[in-house]
Amino acid sequence: MRPLARRAAAFVLLLFVAASASAQAEPAAPITAKSGVEARLLTIGTPFRYTIEVTAPTGVEVEMPQIGSAIGDFQVADFGQEPNRDAAGKTVMQRWYQLVTYATGDQNVPGPVVRYRDQGGEWQFAKVPDALVSVQSLVDAAGATPPGDVKDIKGPVARPRDYTPLLWIVGIGLALIGLLFLVMRRLGRPAAGTMAAPRPVHELALEALARLQAAHLIEDGRYEEFYVRLSSIVREYIEARFRLRAPEMTTEEFLQAAQRRAQLAPPHRALLGQFLGDADLVKFARHHPTPTDAERAFAAGRDFVRSTAPEETRAVA
Repeated sequence: MRPLARRAAAFVLLLFVAASASAQAEPAAPITAKSGVEARLLTIGTPFRYTIEVTAPTGVEVEMPQIGSAIGDFQVADFGQEPNRDAAGKTVMQRWYQLVTYATGDQNVPGPVVRYRDQGGEWQFAKVPDALVSVQSLVDAAGATPPGDVKDIKGPVARPRDYTPLLWIVGIGLALIGLLFLVMRRLGRPAAGTMAAPRPVHELALEALARLQAAHLIEDGRYEEFYVRLSSIVREYIEARFRLRAPEMTTEEFLQAAQRRAQLAPPHRALLGQFLGDADLVKFARHHPTPTDAERAFAAGRDFVRSTAPEETRAVA
């Protein structure tokens, strides 16, 4: 055989051996895996169902993937599995997951890796295909204003304090204080028109004489006490009526002062002199009057008060 022919035969043999070796190194996988979603068009935040299905010949051991709280950018809200079923001599296994995403646009749910092997053989791996989903925002889904024109929500606004209850309390308190002040002021002074006018001094003197007469000192023979009280009543009346310090004067001093008072007419001065002289005899000279003398002195004192009272009141007295 010529060298060229030999080389061509060797090359063809090498290609056949390489092809045979490649077929033995990469045998066809005995399982099939697929994924799916219940809806390819979703809205943001809406949960959707994602499934993984593996079909394997009877006798092939399969380990489904262990998935935690997320698959890629998708959060796992719930998960579970369907009962295995037989189909044409093969076993169908299915796992489902409830996923949620808050990103918009077209997104891939990455397929996990499934592990399998023949009885006593080495573990082999098969990747589940990715699943495509399209996520819309709620604004786009409702056909409302485009996202570019949507403004962010405002922050919390501080609620203004309501001072109405406090103002009511303060107002009521001030009103009560004012009312209490008016009541105390009203109680602290007599009502208008109720203040009694000062009584005339001759009325007070006549009342004192009436009380002296009611004491019955003359009947009891207590003449000195009778004359002392009678003289005191008359002198106090003179002090108030004529502005004379009669209680501090002797009879002589008083009569001299009375001479200078135009209000005391000569008959009044004479009557007063006789009355005071009789009283001094009893008080200082130990004179023993008779009941008639005492009654005459009492009448003289009463007549003096009545006759010297203001003219407009004499009719009443």
